[in-house]
Amino acid sequence: MEDEEKVELDYLKGFNEGYTISQHQPELAEKLANIDSDFIRLVGFKDGRKQYQTEQLKERLPSWLKSERPAREQNPPTKTRGRDIEPEK
Repeated sequence: MEDEEKVELDYLKGFNEGYTISQHQPELAEKLANIDSDFIRLVGFKDGRKQYQTEQLKERLPSWLKSERPAREQNPPTKTRGRDIEPEK
């Protein structure tokens, strides 16, 4: 159980580097992510880059597409009572 919760140090370093480089030098991060290799640090790098891109995409979405519900939907308007549906004759 303890082994499942631990993240390899190289993976974690790669993840943090991928996230940080994507923030500051996205072109370089793209070039590095295109390297075809199975090194654990590079896998972490690619995952960190992907995480940063996902967060940036989420920030650009309108509020109705984000996972958070807009304030007006959280507090629906109250129905007024005593209103007739039929117009007066």
